[in-house]
Amino acid sequence: MKKVVFTTGGTGGHIYPALSIAKKVREKGGEVLFIGTKHRMEKDLVPKENFRFIGLDVFPLKSPSSLIKMIKATFQTIKLLKKEKPTEIIGFGNYITIPVLLAAIVLKIPYYLQEQNCTMGQANKYFYKMAKKVFIAFENTLPNIPEKYRSKFVVTGNPLREEFYTKNKNEERKKLDIKDNEKGILVIGGSLGAKNINEAISKKWDKIVNDKDIRLFWATGKDNFEQATYRMRNFGSTVVKPYFDNAADLMAAVDLVICRAGASTISELIELEKPAILIPYDFVGQKENADVLEYADAAKIFSNEEVDKALEEALELVKQDSILGFMSSNAKTLKKGNAANIILKEMEI
Repeated sequence: MKKVVFTTGGTGGHIYPALSIAKKVREKGGEVLFIGTKHRMEKDLVPKENFRFIGLDVFPLKSPSSLIKMIKATFQTIKLLKKEKPTEIIGFGNYITIPVLLAAIVLKIPYYLQEQNCTMGQANKYFYKMAKKVFIAFENTLPNIPEKYRSKFVVTGNPLREEFYTKNKNEERKKLDIKDNEKGILVIGGSLGAKNINEAISKKWDKIVNDKDIRLFWATGKDNFEQATYRMRNFGSTVVKPYFDNAADLMAAVDLVICRAGASTISELIELEKPAILIPYDFVGQKENADVLEYADAAKIFSNEEVDKALEEALELVKQDSILGFMSSNAKTLKKGNAANIILKEMEI
């Protein structure tokens, strides 16, 4: 029986792809163990999905004390893996994976890596040369890999929640009562940095709410809801919330999405063949992620300083069916299939 150790953590962008694959391993009768930190969100998210979880006391390598903790965690993990005897290990980037992957090298346990972003993270850069295979989300990653290592890289897309592979636009529009003549726009700026997107919407609010052909679904971000809406009295048919639990339903139903360019978001847009206006953060490689869609003519990119212009473009674009259709068909060419299934096949699980 396969016994797979998953090492991941820090952010949802690292954790949710790991959970998608882990669920598939469990369905196939394999045993799963997660190793992360005691300090980040994985300590809560992973046990909620009924997986075994072990937390290490590690932090980013920014001080002598954090280096000492990393060394201690590595020896602790060597001892742990000797006891657990996994058949393989898969890491999802971030400093959290370092002690587990070092232990895998010492114990000669085969390991795999999964990279969510177009630009490979530092931890995966350290370890890809000795990995059995590296699963990448986007082909744009490959040109930055030395030729002699490219054969172990497999373009799979990012593992997504299973529901993204079964959504139907017309069915979701009916559920949300979006009328045939209405053009749907979904705005999901995220809690971090959503403020400038919210301000742009506020400036155009009267135009949006009085346009009977536009149906806006706007997530302000958890910390920004009151500030974004306290002056508004007329909401018309718009739906405004701090965040949406049914974001997958909404993304499937609408005609255009205005959003950031996190790796999972880009993969969701591709899977749902959804045209987008992208406003990437100025850091963490989001611009490179956004380029994947813009180069394919499936999205348009605007900087944080161009948010007003981005919203104006969205309000015009959403009514141009031929261009939206063109962008959607281009997004379709980027689809790779169910990434978790592909990864399990490559791992021979």
